[in-house]
Amino acid sequence: MTPLRLSQLINDPRGPGMILPTLAVQELRTLIYALYWNLDTPSPTLQAETCYQLAVAEDRRRSPLP
Repeated sequence: MTPLRLSQLINDPRGPGMILPTLAVQELRTLIYALYWNLDTPSPTLQAETCYQLAVAEDRRRSPLP
């Protein structure tokens, strides 16, 4: 995922609650991966932690553990 695409998803005015459910599983997991690495930088993108938590919750909702 490019930094531009990551920024677009994080800063979308509709918010992660509206965006995350619309993503395909692979795109959601790519976003989670990109957010994880973004959070591991000296200056993570504003809202990255919240978006990461919501994305992980969405992934778990779609693929609940047995």
